[in-house]
Amino acid sequence: MRRSALIALFVSLLLFSSGCIWPLIAEVAQDPMGRGASLDLAQRKYTNAVRWGDIEEAVQLVHPELREDFLSYEGQFEGIRVTDFEIGERVYGKGQETATVRVTYHAYSLSSMVEREIKEVQRWERLSAGNDWVVRPELAGLLDQVTDIQ
Repeated sequence: MRRSALIALFVSLLLFSSGCIWPLIAEVAQDPMGRGASLDLAQRKYTNAVRWGDIEEAVQLVHPELREDFLSYEGQFEGIRVTDFEIGERVYGKGQETATVRVTYHAYSLSSMVEREIKEVQRWERLSAGNDWVVRPELAGLLDQVTDIQ
């Protein structure tokens, strides 16, 4: 009796765990290089850094050609607070070498306290044959929507 109970428990655990792990196996099969996972991590790290105004952290994920320009917005970031963000659909380009992610930030200016939405189109690309992603952000002009409120 005890042996059959242990076998039933083992089979139940095996079936339960295979049901939980199956989505992970399916994702790896569709994306064997892990590009989706690495993009997701980079994109969330960048978006969180923008949310918290940590420009030094965010700029590390900005395309090297745009880093100096991105840092020029640091003063504007000091005058706003981002309260939340929503990540939209991720759309891959040919061969999963590029991706576009639409993000909506909810932010307000410290001078007006009126919350606005900032919609950013993040254009991501892989720099090398690895899984390192960098963003070409489109924040230019978008921050003005929050800082120009009277």
